[in-house]
Amino acid sequence: NWPRISRWARAHRKLFVASVGPGYNDTRIRPWNGAATTSRQSGKVYQDAWTAALDADAGAVSITSYNEWGEGTQIEPAASKQGARGGYQDYGGDPDLYLSLTKRMAERMYARRRDSTASETRNLSSRRDMTDEL
Repeated sequence: NWPRISRWARAHRKLFVASVGPGYNDTRIRPWNGAATTSRQSGKVYQDAWTAALDADAGAVSITSYNEWGEGTQIEPAASKQGARGGYQDYGGDPDLYLSLTKRMAERMYARRRDSTASETRNLSSRRDMTDEL
């Protein structure tokens, strides 16, 4: 739905903000809620959400969440450690995986904005030049 919502927002001079997350698993605190679990797939879910947000031309992107370990939506650095009651999910070897993905996708978003702004500026300049010639 993001492309449709984004178009509607633009048409109504509103800001569309997409919210991305790395996955979801709250079974440690809500054992009965396993059906809501979304596997992280080693960062693929997060990267796909970012890509969808960028493809929809979101005006901004929010992240769910930085440190919500209970729901398994955290993106802060994570190292594997097991305690007496089990451990939290790590990222399979790279504790900074989600921060690295966030940086890469945010850079891609800003590059698109920069390219789009430069293109709009060139188009405006071309229109002014054509008007000046008239």
